[in-house]
Amino acid sequence: MPRPARTYSTEAIVLRRRNLGEADSIFTVFSRDEGKFDAVARGIRKTTSRMRGHLEPLTQVQVHLARGRTLDVLTQAETIAAHRALKADLDRLNLALYCAELIDRFTIDRVEQRPLYELLADALDALEAGASPMAVRYFEYHLLAIAGYELQATACALCHARLPEEETLFSAPAGGLACRDCRPRTEQGRLLGVRTIKVLRYARIASIREFDSVRVDDILAHDLQFALGGLIHQVIDRELNTVRYMDAIVRGQRSAAIPPIHVQSDQPELAPPEP
Repeated sequence: MPRPARTYSTEAIVLRRRNLGEADSIFTVFSRDEGKFDAVARGIRKTTSRMRGHLEPLTQVQVHLARGRTLDVLTQAETIAAHRALKADLDRLNLALYCAELIDRFTIDRVEQRPLYELLADALDALEAGASPMAVRYFEYHLLAIAGYELQATACALCHARLPEEETLFSAPAGGLACRDCRPRTEQGRLLGVRTIKVLRYARIASIREFDSVRVDDILAHDLQFALGGLIHQVIDRELNTVRYMDAIVRGQRSAAIPPIHVQSDQPELAPPEP
């Protein structure tokens, strides 16, 4: 069996970074050809590093590496798509980081997953162009499908009978929609309206841009997030860091929107003591 080349080049998306020592960083990258892996960049935190601006999270890059004993070494990086617009918008940035974290959770090291790579690249491009959270719902749906957990919107997840056009129970523990006969077998769930189910069916055949063009109200948007997010949580069985962060932002915004309550006291004000 021929030995692998000592150096190689691949297209990749930077998922995350963590510092190592005083000047180095370890990057988790998702490569089109090599899958997910960690690599170290020596001296990248120095102001003189030529790779410094090319290896930011969510950046799509062409990287050159040398094989190492434990970690491969990043020797050169060239930006393909910096995604500056989405990084400048907090809402879109959080959505993009959420997609990157999902890829990190759903993949194992050094296994080529080109369909997932293309899905992540399309999601980042869509968010860069100003897409709504619907692009992320599309990403979630197809991530689950590629990983083997597709949310079936036409058949019961338990008995596989075809579903009628009616309000239907969604149960994450059951793995999807449950027909009337199977509802007693589900642990928990939530009824989804006919329009929500039709939108889920559309996600299977639409492009990410076509799906993003679907206009939804707050209730429908919440139902889609509940169903897809619930199924993802069921699969990975843990809370995502980005979800925890976004929930904290929402709670902070709600608290800021509530005016402070001033309680009037019947007690007379006390004058400050004389100096």
